[in-house]
Amino acid sequence: MPRGRNDIPLMTLLDGEMVSHFRLREFENAEGLAMVHPSVLLSLEKTRRDLCALEGETVCVLITDAVRTAADMARLAARLGWTDEGGLVSRRSKHQAKYGGIAVDLVAVRAASGVRVSQRNVGLVCRKYFDFVKDDYADGHVHADNRGVLK
Repeated sequence: MPRGRNDIPLMTLLDGEMVSHFRLREFENAEGLAMVHPSVLLSLEKTRRDLCALEGETVCVLITDAVRTAADMARLAARLGWTDEGGLVSRRSKHQAKYGGIAVDLVAVRAASGVRVSQRNVGLVCRKYFDFVKDDYADGHVHADNRGVLK
C-alpha cells in the first residue's frame, strides 16, 4: 500500500467542538478500501469521551475491523465459518461495503498503560450510541453498528 494513503484526520462536531481522534486509514480493509458513515464516527467519538470519563484517564478506541468486501467476507468465513452454519461470520454482516461503512469492531485501551478496558464496559458505553452492539466475543472485541441509518 502506498505510504500515507488514507492518513486523513476525520473531524466531527462533539459537544460544540470539532474533534478528531480517528483517521480514515483505521477503517481500511486489507486492500485499502476505507469507508465510515458519519453516524459511526460521531458514535465512536461519544464512546471514547464516555470511556475516558468512566476510566478516569485517556482511553484510545482502536478499530480492529470495519468495511469488508466479498473477498474479505470469504476469507473470514473460511477461517471462522458462516453463522448460519455455526460459525462467527454473518452472511448479512453490516461490515459489507454495500451498507456504507456503518459497522466497526473495536477495543479500547488505557493510553498510559496500554491495558485494555473491559469488554463489558466498552459494550455498555457503545450501547448508548450505536443501534446494535455485540460484546461476547472470546477475543474481547466489541462489534457496533448503526443499522438504523439504513431505514
